Amino acid sequence: MKFLATTLTLLFPSMLVFADTTAFKCQENGKTVFSQHPCKSGTSTAIDIKTVAPSADEQLAAQKAHKQRVSAIGKLEKIRERDDAKHEAISRRAANKAAAARKRCEAQQLQTKWAKEDLKNTQPKGEMKAQQKLKRAQERADFVCKDT
Repeated sequence: MKFLATTLTLLFPSMLVFADTTAFKCQENGKTVFSQHPCKSGTSTAIDIKTVAPSADEQLAAQKAHKQRVSAIGKLEKIRERDDAKHEAISRRAANKAAAARKRCEAQQLQTKWAKEDLKNTQPKGEMKAQQKLKRAQERADFVCKDT
């Protein structure tokens, strides 16, 4: 209850002026009704309601606690932003690394394609050398492209 009063004090400074008030308890049609005004039937019971305003120390303590919470939230937000930036950087590096690996694979596959064309166009005298070149190009392509 004390927390609620403190919170309301912080949120609604105009409510700092508390006044004691009287409410009236009435019986109408078998139901109990509370009102600010006496009952029309005249069978009302006056009830004094005492309100308690938080002390100045309690108000200051609540304000201080609020400032501490706001400060803690700011620190946590900065930590989260740093972590997000780190994760983004890691993701960018991984994407760049994958793109570079694909590019190397594509380049090696192109070398293999050219080696096949060279073998097809080679004279019988250089055929063994062209076959060896194609075999090595395929092995390099298989090695470079195995992780992509």
